[in-house]
Amino acid sequence: MSRLLTSSSPRLRAAFEQWSNTPLKELGLAITTRMQMLGLCIRRLNAQVHKLRDEVASDSVQCEDSLARGAAFALKDQQLPYELLLDMDSFLFETRSLYEIMGTFLGELFRTVFDRDVTQSDVKSILEAADIDTRWIDELRTNRILFFHKTAPWIAVRVDGEDMSCDPVLLKRQVITFDDPDTFVEFARLREIYDGFVSSITELHRFILEQIRLHEPESDEDTGGLPASDEDPTR
Repeated sequence: MSRLLTSSSPRLRAAFEQWSNTPLKELGLAITTRMQMLGLCIRRLNAQVHKLRDEVASDSVQCEDSLARGAAFALKDQQLPYELLLDMDSFLFETRSLYEIMGTFLGELFRTVFDRDVTQSDVKSILEAADIDTRWIDELRTNRILFFHKTAPWIAVRVDGEDMSCDPVLLKRQVITFDDPDTFVEFARLREIYDGFVSSITELHRFILEQIRLHEPESDEDTGGLPASDEDPTR
């Protein structure tokens, strides 16, 4: 918004002046709200993971026995698994929801400011052109649909045998081994998904600013973006 306000292009400044009369105002507020909610979700999740690690570490005898017998580990805090499930499930939901709202925002922004359409496929193409792995996008969508419509997740714990450190594992089905990667989501994968999300929104922000620069009078270069049509590739 600040960049459009100070643009050297009268047309871009005029487009910005219409901001509050377009869906961009509400979408911007939605993005800001979802970002705060996601940040809170991540802090809560990290706190619950620390609780899990501390409780397992505090009872190494039971942990070793459970590993040897393939038995369940009995947590003293019986609500902890559900708190972990709630926060991991919320992470999947909030991250995917924020991504979808940002995609809608981006489409409206390009229609309002640059008079051209941008689809979800275009967004993925922009990210892939910047060498960003976009597999997390479909992975989030698949998992959110699964846990929203079809089943509830459950928790397992992966223990490192050397130092007995552990991480939660989000189960998609009732399994007792980690042989099939389609039946679970590792905590480390959730971190990778978040890293991919942050890299993606950083690149989209950079891309928008670049499009503004290329649409200003002093720039006679090709927009380098997404052509509005075959007839007018620099629109």
